[in-house]
Amino acid sequence: MMTNAEIKNAAFENGRNGRKWEERHYLYHKGFLETRGELFHNLRRAKMDAYMFDHYTVEVSDFDLLVGRYSLNYTMTDEERGEVADAQHIIHAAGDFIAGAKTASTGHRVIDYELLLQEGVEGVLARVQEKRAALQIHDPMMHEKNITYQSMEISLSALIRFGKRTSETLAAYAAQTENEERRAQLLVLSDIFTRVPAKPAQTFYEAIQSMWFVQFALALIDDITLTGHPDRYLYPYYQADLAAGRITREFAMQLIEQLYFKHNELYDSWPASLMVGGVDREGKPVWNELTYMCIEAIRTTGLINPSVSVCYTEDMPEDLLRLCMEIIAQGYTRPAIFNDRVVQRGLRDAGVSEEDARDYIHSTCVEITPIAAANILVATPYVNLCKAFEYILYEKAKPYTVGLLTHNIGPGWGGVEQNPYLAHDVDFSLDDLDTWEKFLSLFKTVIAEIIASHVGGVLWLTELRRRYSASPLASAFLNDCIARGQDAAVGGTRYNFNYPNFPGIINVIDSLSSIRQLVYEEKRLTLRELGRMCRSDFADDEAMRQYIINRTAKFGNDDATVDTLAVDIYNFIDGEVKKYTSSIGGTTHPSYFAYVVHGQMGYITDATPDGRHAGHALSEHLGAVGGMDKNGPTAVMHSIAKLDQSKGIGGIATNYRFAKNFITAPNGNAAVCSFIRTFMENDCFEIQFNVIDKKDL
Repeated sequence: MMTNAEIKNAAFENGRNGRKWEERHYLYHKGFLETRGELFHNLRRAKMDAYMFDHYTVEVSDFDLLVGRYSLNYTMTDEERGEVADAQHIIHAAGDFIAGAKTASTGHRVIDYELLLQEGVEGVLARVQEKRAALQIHDPMMHEKNITYQSMEISLSALIRFGKRTSETLAAYAAQTENEERRAQLLVLSDIFTRVPAKPAQTFYEAIQSMWFVQFALALIDDITLTGHPDRYLYPYYQADLAAGRITREFAMQLIEQLYFKHNELYDSWPASLMVGGVDREGKPVWNELTYMCIEAIRTTGLINPSVSVCYTEDMPEDLLRLCMEIIAQGYTRPAIFNDRVVQRGLRDAGVSEEDARDYIHSTCVEITPIAAANILVATPYVNLCKAFEYILYEKAKPYTVGLLTHNIGPGWGGVEQNPYLAHDVDFSLDDLDTWEKFLSLFKTVIAEIIASHVGGVLWLTELRRRYSASPLASAFLNDCIARGQDAAVGGTRYNFNYPNFPGIINVIDSLSSIRQLVYEEKRLTLRELGRMCRSDFADDEAMRQYIINRTAKFGNDDATVDTLAVDIYNFIDGEVKKYTSSIGGTTHPSYFAYVVHGQMGYITDATPDGRHAGHALSEHLGAVGGMDKNGPTAVMHSIAKLDQSKGIGGIATNYRFAKNFITAPNGNAAVCSFIRTFMENDCFEIQFNVIDKKDL
């Protein structure tokens, strides 16, 4: 048998292997060509999915105890490359979405794994068939529902066939395998696939394999579902197997490690989420043996995926919190820790039911998605409010393109006719802004225009998805798509939020603080002088830039003057985004994190009034700009605690960096654990860590 280190290396290389896309790429386009006569995009999408499931090669690695990864041994022929080119030409000519080939994936949802494990795919298929048989001609939505149910039937039936074909392939592999131990493992897996995912899972092994196989199948058709809370839905199977002597803790841990390796093979460096802890749908605490094992597996596997986090509650066991800090002290950036109380409050305020608000996932980074009931567009779009300073300080409008729409944003942009999402018509001179109140009022007008332009693009995208894309397989496992007879793309799910994201928000706050102090209080500069400095990237004005950096109030230092301003801007953004509702009833909520986009946005943003150089990255989280926190981590916490973070269900990240020699010191772990509990008591949303060592850097 391979060691964990060997499996780790193999999983890492499999994840990075560029050939893993080839067969999937071909079958997607081949399936599109095979379904060109289908009029309804739901049915076309389902038939494309079925074509994939019926033809995709089942491959296993020598170390696999779980099955489900991309094939690595497929090479397209010249004829197949020609078919791909033909399909791409048709899709491009039809305008991409309008071709009807796109899945309605969000990449940020979790299907109902409890439904899968308790009823199996056959049970879900029976639900669909029952609803379809009960359709009545007097129902004005009968035909739409009939098409939706038919598409689900096609996809679910194909998934059942895929599982059966996997069982047969594993049996064939076993027959060809000389190693007796490996042959026995393959035969066990082959036997498991005679039952799952088609039928309900009976054991822990069947449950974890069924969950992973369906997750893999959805990724195969480009409709990603995340792992969710395995310590909730897998624990009953583990507990029963342990009591019956069917499994040992060691083998269960081995399967969890396999699950982590599979994440790396499937997703490579894309953060695929797994969350533990918190409370279940009835509000009962979830801190069990699988919770600990899922945390421990971060370091026993040692790869980037999955993106593990913890739902923090006041009763989180101290030894589990210490374990999290031990792992972070070793250099891992996981687990992140989320404030269950704050997240639940934010979800309830957004209209999520009490039960659903307890059952959520951080969907990749920090975005919050209710499990088994959501069709949420996260970080859509990223919004750069730092551009508002260019529009104002340079006294001219600039074109701003979002999707298919181009607007002129900024003072004097010319009227509502040019932008149907706006209601402002402002013409001005910097000379008119002779008070701070006038400047701040104009600034809010401009950022409202920027927000409107971006959210207008999201509303357009939602409408395209509603008309031309579908997710028949995922929809069968998302509440309430079967009950409503609607695909997730058209609003069949309970929750259809939009989450625009605001990297650089702290640069905005610090810049406003600098303008207020420099121009209106100390009168060291005029707005035009400050605008000239930003346009020239502070050329010949380094002394003033240093004064701005070191002598003007910055967010993250528990300074009431700038923190009050932060609360005002934070609440203003929240109020603006909530004005917009999509055609499928999705309300809009802000988020504050960056992924990698703060660097990309910073690259195309001029110098800002907080002293940031042109082209430099924007702030990446809801915390102090790097180097601007002068009063320690507690002051940062006190600043952000003044913001109502329950409004940030789109996701809020707060990054802390600690020196390794501090966090590994005898009292360091305990000190950080105490800080985390204080952080959560102060109603802060999320905390994640980087432990830095100069030698490592």
